[in-house]
Amino acid sequence: MNPKTAPLDEKFEERPRMAVITPLSAAQIDGIMRAYGMRALRIDPIAEGTTNTLYRLLTTRGRFVLRLTERGGEDDVRRELDVLRRLVGRQVPDVIPAAGGKPFIWAFNKPAVLFKELPGAVVPKASLTLDQLTAVGRWMAELHAVETPEELPPTLYHPASFWTRHVLPEQAPLQALHPEVYEAIAALYEEGHDPAAFDELPQSIVHGDLFTENLLFHREGGPWVVDLETAGRGPRLLDLAIAVFALAYDDAQSAYDPARAEALINGWSTLKRATPEEVERWAQALRLTTIRYAFTRAVHFSIRPAIPELRGARDPNEPLRQLKAQSALWGMLAR
Repeated sequence: MNPKTAPLDEKFEERPRMAVITPLSAAQIDGIMRAYGMRALRIDPIAEGTTNTLYRLLTTRGRFVLRLTERGGEDDVRRELDVLRRLVGRQVPDVIPAAGGKPFIWAFNKPAVLFKELPGAVVPKASLTLDQLTAVGRWMAELHAVETPEELPPTLYHPASFWTRHVLPEQAPLQALHPEVYEAIAALYEEGHDPAAFDELPQSIVHGDLFTENLLFHREGGPWVVDLETAGRGPRLLDLAIAVFALAYDDAQSAYDPARAEALINGWSTLKRATPEEVERWAQALRLTTIRYAFTRAVHFSIRPAIPELRGARDPNEPLRQLKAQSALWGMLAR
């Protein structure tokens, strides 16, 4: 499963595009790269996106991606790197250590991480084939089979801490600016959502953000999977719910495509089928996932955008419109 190096003449523009929130000069990047014992021959700012600052670099030692972490702190970066260390060879980015073996360095008061560039390109959601979706499900199954130590920190948006860690600090602006999102979250808890119930389900390493933008496909296969910033220990059922929410919804039809959902579920079920407890919590996992993404859109694109240009870029209410369509998925996990 080790990805092969992409040809050096492959166009940079075919790769996924994220964000440049902190513009860096060539001299500033050279200063960072000295910590890695290499020099950048070509610098390509990756100029679209919402989360971090990324630069694609052609260097004296090959192709790499440099990331300045704009959201989260040192603990979040260490959690991500701990996960990546356990997944070497599983089609995720290799972390390149700096001088002295440091997994990341500080640059401009932000954690900077250097990754080996992966092959492949993002495929638009509507163009993903059923075989590719099955491969995504199978990749999840293999991820969830990796040994998960108890000391591994929980995934960023773990159900047990979603309300206290994420919602409560934003409660006032959320109620004022996005009452529909806040009401959807409040209703979830008022109707008996028990975060502790997800702790009783099978736990594993979870990616936590399996969207189209984080999946790369190449003529030789895939997926290669990027952006493990939310990854950690958590209920594996939520990973499946996120993938179905993100990849199986047909935007043109405003409905879930059952064939796409089944492809993901069938791939995920190749190593271990859902337990009765997971089947019972499936509808709740889909709902929790949907509301989480409405919340993060409200925060990242309205309440606290990383840069002003991102304000209003995405509609926080859009995920909520998928809730009614999810009843078509409720019985799929039991098949």
